[in-house]
Amino acid sequence: MSEKKQAAALLMGPLVHLLHERGLDGDAILRRHGLDPQMVQDPEARLDAAVSTALLDDCLQELGDPGMAIEVARHAQYNTFGALGLAVAAGGDLYSVLNRITRFHRLISDLVTTDLIADDHSVALRFTSNTDHQPHPQAIVFVMATIVRLLRIRIHRDHNPVAVCAPEWLEPGLRQAMARYFRCQVSVADHYSLAFDKDNAQHMLAASDVQLAAMLDATLAQRLAASEQAALASRLALWIEQRLPDGEPAQADAAAECCMSTRSLQRRLADEGLSWKQLLEDTRKTLVERHLRTPGMTVTQMAFLLGFSEVSAFSRAFKKWYGVSPSQFR
Repeated sequence: MSEKKQAAALLMGPLVHLLHERGLDGDAILRRHGLDPQMVQDPEARLDAAVSTALLDDCLQELGDPGMAIEVARHAQYNTFGALGLAVAAGGDLYSVLNRITRFHRLISDLVTTDLIADDHSVALRFTSNTDHQPHPQAIVFVMATIVRLLRIRIHRDHNPVAVCAPEWLEPGLRQAMARYFRCQVSVADHYSLAFDKDNAQHMLAASDVQLAAMLDATLAQRLAASEQAALASRLALWIEQRLPDGEPAQADAAAECCMSTRSLQRRLADEGLSWKQLLEDTRKTLVERHLRTPGMTVTQMAFLLGFSEVSAFSRAFKKWYGVSPSQFR
Protein backbone atom coordinates (compact mmCIF):
# COMPACT_ATOMS: atom_id res chain seq x y z
CA MET A 1 0.00 0.00 0.00
CA SER A 2 1.39 3.40 -0.94
CA GLU A 3 2.70 5.67 1.80
CA LYS A 4 1.27 8.72 0.04
CA LYS A 5 -2.27 9.90 -0.58
CA GLN A 6 -3.22 9.64 -4.23
CA ALA A 7 -5.61 11.50 -6.50
CA ALA A 8 -7.17 10.31 -9.76
CA ALA A 9 -5.85 11.93 -12.95
CA LEU A 10 -9.35 12.65 -14.31
CA LEU A 11 -8.89 16.31 -15.10
CA MET A 12 -5.31 16.22 -16.39
CA GLY A 13 -6.15 15.57 -20.06
CA PRO A 14 -8.66 18.44 -20.38
CA LEU A 15 -6.43 20.68 -18.25
CA VAL A 16 -3.56 20.26 -20.71
CA HIS A 17 -5.94 21.04 -23.60
CA LEU A 18 -6.99 24.27 -21.87
CA LEU A 19 -3.38 25.26 -21.22
CA HIS A 20 -2.48 24.71 -24.87
CA GLU A 21 -5.56 26.67 -25.97
CA ARG A 22 -4.42 29.59 -23.81
CA GLY A 23 -0.96 29.54 -25.40
CA LEU A 24 0.82 27.74 -22.56
CA ASP A 25 3.03 24.66 -22.78
CA GLY A 26 0.95 22.18 -20.79
CA ASP A 27 3.43 19.33 -21.22
CA ALA A 28 6.26 21.49 -19.85
CA ILE A 29 4.17 22.44 -16.82
CA LEU A 30 3.46 18.76 -16.13
CA ARG A 31 7.14 17.89 -16.39
CA ARG A 32 7.95 20.75 -14.04
CA HIS A 33 6.05 18.76 -11.42
CA GLY A 34 7.68 15.46 -12.35
CA LEU A 35 4.68 14.13 -14.32
CA ASP A 36 4.82 12.27 -17.62
CA PRO A 37 2.34 13.87 -20.09
CA GLN A 38 1.60 10.47 -21.63
CA MET A 39 0.92 8.80 -18.29
CA VAL A 40 -1.64 11.38 -17.14
CA GLN A 41 -3.73 10.79 -20.26
CA ASP A 42 -5.01 7.68 -18.47
CA PRO A 43 -8.01 8.96 -16.43
CA GLU A 44 -7.63 6.12 -13.93
CA ALA A 45 -3.94 6.83 -13.31
CA ARG A 46 -3.08 7.78 -9.74
CA LEU A 47 -1.04 10.86 -8.86
CA ASP A 48 0.59 11.86 -5.60
CA ALA A 49 -2.06 14.14 -4.07
CA ALA A 50 0.54 16.70 -2.97
CA VAL A 51 1.94 16.86 -6.51
CA SER A 52 -1.55 17.18 -8.00
CA THR A 53 -2.35 20.05 -5.61
CA ALA A 54 0.89 21.88 -6.44
CA LEU A 55 0.23 21.44 -10.16
CA LEU A 56 -3.29 22.88 -9.94
CA ASP A 57 -2.02 25.84 -7.92
CA ASP A 58 0.67 26.41 -10.54
CA CYS A 59 -1.89 26.27 -13.38
CA LEU A 60 -4.14 28.71 -11.54
CA GLN A 61 -1.29 31.17 -11.35
CA GLU A 62 -0.33 30.67 -15.00
CA LEU A 63 -3.91 31.12 -16.24
CA GLY A 64 -4.96 33.80 -13.77
CA ASP A 65 -8.50 32.42 -13.89
CA PRO A 66 -10.18 31.43 -10.58
CA GLY A 67 -12.90 29.70 -12.62
CA MET A 68 -10.33 27.36 -14.20
CA ALA A 69 -12.28 24.24 -13.21
CA ILE A 70 -15.30 25.37 -15.23
CA GLU A 71 -13.17 26.03 -18.30
CA VAL A 72 -11.44 22.66 -17.94
CA ALA A 73 -14.86 20.96 -17.77
CA ARG A 74 -15.75 22.48 -21.15
CA HIS A 75 -12.91 20.39 -22.63
CA ALA A 76 -14.07 17.13 -21.04
CA GLN A 77 -15.47 14.30 -23.17
CA TYR A 78 -16.75 10.86 -22.19
CA ASN A 79 -13.31 9.34 -22.69
CA THR A 80 -11.92 11.90 -20.23
CA PHE A 81 -13.38 9.69 -17.50
CA GLY A 82 -12.35 6.33 -18.93
CA ALA A 83 -14.67 3.59 -17.71
CA LEU A 84 -16.63 6.14 -15.69
CA GLY A 85 -17.38 8.00 -18.91
CA LEU A 86 -18.67 4.79 -20.44
CA ALA A 87 -20.87 4.25 -17.38
CA VAL A 88 -22.41 7.69 -17.91
CA ALA A 89 -22.63 7.28 -21.67
CA ALA A 90 -24.76 4.15 -21.25
CA GLY A 91 -27.43 6.43 -19.88
CA GLY A 92 -30.71 5.43 -18.32
CA ASP A 93 -32.72 7.78 -16.14
CA LEU A 94 -31.04 10.58 -14.21
CA TYR A 95 -31.23 8.79 -10.85
CA SER A 96 -29.58 5.64 -12.27
CA VAL A 97 -26.78 7.66 -13.84
CA LEU A 98 -26.07 9.55 -10.62
CA ASN A 99 -26.10 6.29 -8.69
CA ARG A 100 -23.65 4.77 -11.18
CA ILE A 101 -21.35 7.80 -10.85
CA THR A 102 -21.43 7.48 -7.06
CA ARG A 103 -20.54 3.81 -7.07
CA PHE A 104 -17.83 4.10 -9.72
CA HIS A 105 -16.21 7.02 -7.92
CA ARG A 106 -15.54 4.68 -5.01
CA LEU A 107 -13.22 2.71 -7.31
CA ILE A 108 -11.10 5.65 -8.43
CA SER A 109 -10.90 8.00 -5.44
CA ASP A 110 -9.07 7.53 -2.14
CA LEU A 111 -9.51 11.12 -1.04
CA VAL A 112 -13.18 11.91 -1.58
CA THR A 113 -16.35 10.07 -0.61
CA THR A 114 -19.23 10.55 -3.03
CA ASP A 115 -22.74 9.87 -1.71
CA LEU A 116 -26.11 9.92 -3.46
CA ILE A 117 -28.68 11.48 -1.15
CA ALA A 118 -32.41 11.62 -1.91
CA ASP A 119 -35.17 13.38 -0.01
CA ASP A 120 -38.74 14.39 -0.84
CA HIS A 121 -37.64 17.15 -3.18
CA SER A 122 -34.22 16.38 -4.65
CA VAL A 123 -31.50 13.89 -5.46
CA ALA A 124 -28.01 15.10 -4.73
CA LEU A 125 -24.38 14.09 -5.12
CA ARG A 126 -22.39 15.01 -2.03
CA PHE A 127 -18.60 15.13 -2.04
CA THR A 128 -16.73 15.01 1.28
CA SER A 129 -13.10 14.49 2.18
CA ASN A 130 -12.37 11.24 4.02
CA THR A 131 -8.78 12.07 4.87
CA ASP A 132 -6.75 14.87 6.42
CA HIS A 133 -5.65 15.88 2.91
CA GLN A 134 -8.25 18.30 1.54
CA PRO A 135 -8.95 17.69 -2.15
CA HIS A 136 -8.22 20.67 -4.37
CA PRO A 137 -11.41 22.74 -4.87
CA GLN A 138 -10.66 23.04 -8.59
CA ALA A 139 -10.72 19.24 -8.89
CA ILE A 140 -14.06 18.89 -7.10
CA VAL A 141 -15.69 21.72 -9.06
CA PHE A 142 -14.37 20.20 -12.30
CA VAL A 143 -16.20 16.95 -11.56
CA MET A 144 -19.40 18.82 -10.64
CA ALA A 145 -19.28 21.01 -13.75
CA THR A 146 -18.56 18.05 -16.04
CA ILE A 147 -21.56 16.12 -14.69
CA VAL A 148 -23.86 19.08 -15.33
CA ARG A 149 -22.37 19.58 -18.81
CA LEU A 150 -23.00 15.96 -19.77
CA LEU A 151 -26.57 16.08 -18.44
CA ARG A 152 -27.23 19.24 -20.46
CA ILE A 153 -25.99 17.45 -23.56
CA ARG A 154 -27.95 14.26 -22.94
CA ILE A 155 -31.18 15.59 -21.37
CA HIS A 156 -31.66 19.29 -22.16
CA ARG A 157 -29.43 22.33 -22.46
CA ASP A 158 -31.36 23.98 -19.61
CA HIS A 159 -31.02 21.04 -17.24
CA ASN A 160 -29.70 22.90 -14.20
CA PRO A 161 -29.19 21.87 -10.57
CA VAL A 162 -31.68 23.23 -8.06
CA ALA A 163 -29.08 23.60 -5.30
CA VAL A 164 -25.30 23.78 -5.14
CA CYS A 165 -23.18 23.87 -1.97
CA ALA A 166 -19.51 24.58 -1.31
CA PRO A 167 -17.39 25.33 1.78
CA GLU A 168 -17.31 28.88 3.12
CA TRP A 169 -13.58 29.23 2.51
CA LEU A 170 -13.95 28.69 -1.25
CA GLU A 171 -12.21 31.40 -3.31
CA PRO A 172 -14.84 34.07 -4.23
CA GLY A 173 -13.89 34.06 -7.92
CA LEU A 174 -14.48 30.30 -8.14
CA ARG A 175 -17.79 30.61 -6.27
CA GLN A 176 -18.94 33.28 -8.75
CA ALA A 177 -17.90 31.12 -11.71
CA MET A 178 -19.88 28.21 -10.25
CA ALA A 179 -23.00 30.35 -9.83
CA ARG A 180 -22.79 31.50 -13.44
CA TYR A 181 -22.21 28.02 -14.84
CA PHE A 182 -24.73 26.16 -12.69
CA ARG A 183 -27.24 29.06 -13.00
CA CYS A 184 -27.85 28.58 -9.31
CA GLN A 185 -26.80 30.31 -6.10
CA VAL A 186 -23.95 28.53 -4.32
CA SER A 187 -24.86 27.99 -0.65
CA VAL A 188 -22.37 27.61 2.18
CA ALA A 189 -21.92 24.13 3.71
CA ASP A 190 -19.18 21.91 5.12
CA HIS A 191 -19.11 19.91 1.88
CA TYR A 192 -19.63 20.17 -1.88
CA SER A 193 -22.97 19.03 -3.31
CA LEU A 194 -25.00 19.14 -6.48
CA ALA A 195 -28.78 18.63 -6.20
CA PHE A 196 -31.38 18.07 -8.90
CA ASP A 197 -35.16 18.26 -8.78
CA LYS A 198 -36.49 14.84 -7.77
CA ASP A 199 -39.42 15.26 -10.17
CA ASN A 200 -36.84 15.17 -12.99
CA ALA A 201 -35.01 12.13 -11.67
CA GLN A 202 -36.89 9.83 -14.04
CA HIS A 203 -35.85 11.78 -17.14
CA MET A 204 -34.02 9.51 -19.55
CA LEU A 205 -30.72 10.54 -21.08
CA ALA A 206 -30.93 10.75 -24.87
CA ALA A 207 -29.72 7.67 -26.77
CA SER A 208 -29.66 5.52 -23.65
CA ASP A 209 -28.66 1.89 -24.06
CA VAL A 210 -30.58 -0.03 -21.40
CA GLN A 211 -28.80 -3.33 -22.01
CA LEU A 212 -25.35 -1.73 -21.83
CA ALA A 213 -26.35 0.11 -18.66
CA ALA A 214 -27.47 -3.17 -17.05
CA MET A 215 -24.20 -4.88 -18.01
CA LEU A 216 -22.19 -1.99 -16.59
CA ASP A 217 -24.14 -2.06 -13.33
CA ALA A 218 -23.40 -5.76 -12.90
CA THR A 219 -19.71 -5.32 -13.73
CA LEU A 220 -19.51 -2.33 -11.42
CA ALA A 221 -20.94 -4.33 -8.52
CA GLN A 222 -18.34 -7.07 -9.06
CA ARG A 223 -15.46 -4.58 -9.28
CA LEU A 224 -16.57 -2.80 -6.13
CA ALA A 225 -16.80 -6.03 -4.16
CA ALA A 226 -13.38 -7.21 -5.34
CA SER A 227 -11.76 -3.82 -4.82
CA GLU A 228 -13.07 -3.32 -1.30
CA GLN A 229 -12.05 -6.80 -0.20
CA ALA A 230 -8.58 -6.44 -1.70
CA ALA A 231 -8.12 -3.01 -0.17
CA LEU A 232 -8.80 -4.17 3.36
CA ALA A 233 -7.70 -7.78 3.34
CA SER A 234 -4.66 -8.22 1.10
CA ARG A 235 -3.44 -4.65 0.82
CA LEU A 236 -3.88 -3.77 4.48
CA ALA A 237 -2.18 -7.01 5.53
CA LEU A 238 0.79 -6.02 3.36
CA TRP A 239 0.88 -2.61 5.02
CA ILE A 240 0.93 -4.29 8.45
CA GLU A 241 3.77 -6.60 7.36
CA GLN A 242 5.90 -3.64 6.31
CA ARG A 243 5.48 -1.89 9.66
CA LEU A 244 5.72 -4.72 12.17
CA PRO A 245 9.54 -4.53 12.51
CA ASP A 246 9.03 -0.99 13.89
CA GLY A 247 6.52 -2.24 16.44
CA GLU A 248 2.82 -3.02 16.41
CA PRO A 249 1.09 -0.52 14.09
CA ALA A 250 -1.84 1.48 15.43
CA GLN A 251 -5.33 1.07 14.05
CA ALA A 252 -5.63 4.87 13.73
CA ASP A 253 -2.54 4.94 11.49
CA ALA A 254 -4.02 2.17 9.32
CA ALA A 255 -7.27 4.12 8.99
CA ALA A 256 -5.36 7.25 7.95
CA GLU A 257 -3.41 5.25 5.37
CA CYS A 258 -6.72 3.98 3.95
CA CYS A 259 -8.04 7.57 3.84
CA MET A 260 -10.89 6.92 6.25
CA SER A 261 -11.81 7.37 9.89
CA THR A 262 -11.09 4.69 12.48
CA ARG A 263 -14.81 4.04 12.80
CA SER A 264 -15.15 3.58 9.02
CA LEU A 265 -12.25 1.15 9.04
CA GLN A 266 -13.86 -0.86 11.85
CA ARG A 267 -17.14 -0.95 9.94
CA ARG A 268 -15.52 -2.03 6.68
CA LEU A 269 -13.56 -4.78 8.42
CA ALA A 270 -16.71 -5.93 10.20
CA ASP A 271 -18.47 -6.19 6.84
CA GLU A 272 -15.83 -8.77 5.89
CA GLY A 273 -16.15 -10.61 9.19
CA LEU A 274 -12.87 -9.18 10.49
CA SER A 275 -11.68 -6.97 13.31
CA TRP A 276 -8.43 -4.99 13.53
CA LYS A 277 -7.15 -7.35 16.24
CA GLN A 278 -7.94 -10.41 14.11
CA LEU A 279 -6.34 -8.92 11.00
CA LEU A 280 -3.19 -8.10 12.96
CA GLU A 281 -3.08 -11.58 14.45
CA ASP A 282 -3.71 -13.31 11.11
CA THR A 283 -0.92 -11.28 9.50
CA ARG A 284 1.48 -12.23 12.28
CA LYS A 285 0.57 -15.91 11.97
CA THR A 286 1.21 -15.80 8.22
CA LEU A 287 4.59 -14.22 8.84
CA VAL A 288 5.66 -16.58 11.60
CA GLU A 289 4.93 -19.61 9.41
CA ARG A 290 7.09 -18.02 6.72
CA HIS A 291 9.91 -17.26 9.17
CA LEU A 292 9.83 -20.77 10.68
CA ARG A 293 10.93 -22.07 7.27
CA THR A 294 13.93 -19.72 7.22
CA PRO A 295 17.13 -21.53 8.24
CA GLY A 296 18.86 -19.97 11.24
CA MET A 297 15.97 -17.70 12.21
CA THR A 298 15.98 -17.33 16.00
CA VAL A 299 13.00 -16.81 18.28
CA THR A 300 14.32 -13.35 19.19
CA GLN A 301 14.54 -12.39 15.51
CA MET A 302 11.00 -13.62 14.87
CA ALA A 303 9.68 -11.65 17.84
CA PHE A 304 11.31 -8.49 16.45
CA LEU A 305 10.05 -9.01 12.89
CA LEU A 306 6.51 -9.57 14.16
CA GLY A 307 6.52 -6.32 16.14
CA PHE A 308 6.52 -7.75 19.68
CA SER A 309 8.21 -5.59 22.31
CA GLU A 310 9.42 -8.65 24.25
CA VAL A 311 10.31 -12.24 23.37
CA SER A 312 8.06 -13.44 26.19
CA ALA A 313 5.04 -11.70 24.60
CA PHE A 314 5.81 -13.43 21.30
CA SER A 315 6.15 -16.80 23.03
CA ARG A 316 2.76 -16.38 24.73
CA ALA A 317 1.10 -15.45 21.44
CA PHE A 318 2.77 -18.38 19.67
CA LYS A 319 1.56 -20.83 22.31
CA LYS A 320 -1.96 -19.42 21.99
CA TRP A 321 -1.88 -20.00 18.22
CA TYR A 322 -0.26 -23.45 18.13
CA GLY A 323 -0.57 -24.85 21.66
CA VAL A 324 3.20 -25.19 22.11
CA SER A 325 6.19 -22.90 22.45
CA PRO A 326 8.27 -21.90 19.35
CA SER A 327 11.11 -24.25 20.30
CA GLN A 328 8.70 -27.19 20.87
CA PHE A 329 6.99 -26.45 17.55
CA ARG A 330 10.29 -26.70 15.68
